[in-house]
Amino acid sequence: MDVLIREIHKGDRDIWLAMYRQLFPDNSDEALLAEMDRIFKSGKRSAYVALVDDTPVGFAEYALRDYANGCHSQPVPFLEGIWVDANYRGQGIAKALLSYLEQKARMAGFTEFGSDVELSNYPSQLMHERLGFEQTEKVIFYRKILD
Repeated sequence: MDVLIREIHKGDRDIWLAMYRQLFPDNSDEALLAEMDRIFKSGKRSAYVALVDDTPVGFAEYALRDYANGCHSQPVPFLEGIWVDANYRGQGIAKALLSYLEQKARMAGFTEFGSDVELSNYPSQLMHERLGFEQTEKVIFYRKILD
């Protein structure tokens, strides 16, 4: 299967929103569109779509973070999110997306690539391990509301 990976542009909003809804079903369209706008405006973030026969089947978000837990270099290219349509999972789409982003990072001179996964998201943890990521640490974040 031939997979074409290309950067998502503003004209792809509807396509990206449809996929974004699948990855973040608890978020409102308003919140998702606002996040998309932040990515479009950022000089450190971008998103890429995977196409099979001109059909969007997945996407990945790339960021250049100042710091990433478990990584030794700074700044660090970071996988902010990745999603593949259920009908195309297990066919190398996520691997193609990640390979594209890794090549982008290598060409920019980076030597490591970060990512994170929620503790309860076992399918994503497994996918990361299958894609060659190694677990470096587990962290629980806390918050306290200030009166």
